[in-house]
Amino acid sequence: MKDTDLFQLALGLTPPWEVVSCEFDPQQKRLDIRLGFPRGSMFACPECGQMGLKAHDTVEKTWRHLNFFQHEAYLSAKVPRVGCGKCGAKLL
Repeated sequence: MKDTDLFQLALGLTPPWEVVSCEFDPQQKRLDIRLGFPRGSMFACPECGQMGLKAHDTVEKTWRHLNFFQHEAYLSAKVPRVGCGKCGAKLL
């Protein structure tokens, strides 16, 4: 099993979200996990739930996660913004 597959399962990610890469730096005691989604993925509006919305741009975000043993863990992703006909532009 690849490290990306392991973290995909451990984080409970569902399509279209996927673990793109993992970097571990034992000197810095840090684990970085990059999340992404395939180009053309469809999302639901976070406000009304309308399905089938395409991302029209993204915003880079990083979150501190629980420690991976004694190492700091961070999740990073380009978070999509969708255009909902009812709610307007919404960041997921």
